[in-house]
Amino acid sequence: MERAVACFGEVLLRFAPSDGATLRDTARLDVHVGGAEANVAVALANLGFATRMVSALPDNALGTLALKALRREGVDIAHAVPACGRMGSYFLTPAAGPRGGEVVYDRSGSVFAGMREYDPAALEGTGHLHVSGISLAVSEASSAATRALAREARERGLTVSFDGNYRPSLWQASGREGRDEIAEMVGLADIFFGNHKDVSLLLGREFSGEGRARRREAALALLAEFPALTAICSTARQVENGTTHRIVARVDTREAAAESEERVLTGIVDRIGTGDAFAAGVLAVWLERPDALQHAVEGGAALAALKHYEPGDFCRASAAEWRQAIEGAGDVSR
Repeated sequence: MERAVACFGEVLLRFAPSDGATLRDTARLDVHVGGAEANVAVALANLGFATRMVSALPDNALGTLALKALRREGVDIAHAVPACGRMGSYFLTPAAGPRGGEVVYDRSGSVFAGMREYDPAALEGTGHLHVSGISLAVSEASSAATRALAREARERGLTVSFDGNYRPSLWQASGREGRDEIAEMVGLADIFFGNHKDVSLLLGREFSGEGRARRREAALALLAEFPALTAICSTARQVENGTTHRIVARVDTREAAAESEERVLTGIVDRIGTGDAFAAGVLAVWLERPDALQHAVEGGAALAALKHYEPGDFCRASAAEWRQAIEGAGDVSR
């Protein structure tokens, strides 16, 4: 793909204990730069794609820290707007053994949350826009900006991908239900990343994620409701404990479906950002070969698997490492 992939969303700082402790007990915090859409931009950049981050960041040392991290990964930051205000962040207690992970957001009133519109010129020279439901949930202003940019992308002939990334705590904090805003974005998208729970939310009826037939049923129901959609991508995860998971991925279109081999992931280092790596892996194939469904789903599953063994939000796997992981699909990943 010759033109760049634009990713729109909030760039965050992540703070997490470095010693296996919980947030309530730790004395030290590691800092990582992340955010769902930035994670996709970084992963695609490391696979050799031209990527651009469209966002707003504080014009201070924290914003500079985030911009330097993106620049190091090869992401174009020319359309990350500097403004007065605070940096969005989140605090993580990582999962460990039988203990589940916990995220505490600190994003209210951030620079990104206050931005209602962006210069459409940010899309010039791009061929695809990737956004997520997190940007809808952060605030009414960021939701309006997200949907406006997606409409602009469609008018310019770009393809659009939308990751549902439903975050109940963010929607609750903003005092909004979100269903209509999410539905508008799904209607603007070519490819949707989400599972049966997202379909249930959007269509107002329950769908099961148990088994291939049920997951296919949910995908077909959403495709019937949104005619512009061409594909729905999802993962199913079985958690045995904090460091051993089983994952399988699939892509559904109206005419066909493809499912990956199950991957057994043991000794997991960091689960955060694995869904974004899955999205990037699928897009890396789909953007160049939209009909290669099996390759796309294996590509997504492989990059997601690689991310489980890298600390921080970013997946920095090279194209060679990614291809090797695709070829090794079905093996135990350690």
